[in-house]
Formats: sequence, structure tokens, C-alpha cells
Amino acid sequence: MGTSERDTRLVALFSFLTGGILGAGLALLFAPQSGKKTRAQIRDFAEDIKDDTVEYAERLKKKVF
Repeated sequence: MGTSERDTRLVALFSFLTGGILGAGLALLFAPQSGKKTRAQIRDFAEDIKDDTVEYAERLKKKVF
């Protein structure tokens, strides 16, 4: 796999994840529930995404190095 092919795949993966995050965030914002509950859900979701991103970055580092 060449460098440009790897870059293309990473960009595609990043785009897919970004779209999913934005879509989920918008769904939470427009859901008919209290603001307090929505903010708690967004906070929990953001923490989960952060943890997943850190784990993915660590796995990627191991593969690269």
C-alpha cells in the first residue's frame, strides 16, 4: 500500500467519523427532551468519542512504529 493510498484511506475514515459525530450531535440537539438531559448526553458522548479516539491513535502509533 502506497503512501497516497494510505492517506486517502485515513482521510475517508476521518470524514466518516466526523460525519457520524456531527450527525449524532445534531440528533441529540433536536431531540424533544430537557436541556439538562441533552447536555448530559452530549457530555457522555463526547467523553466516549475522546476515549475511542485516544485508543485508535495508540493502535495507529503501534502499527506505524
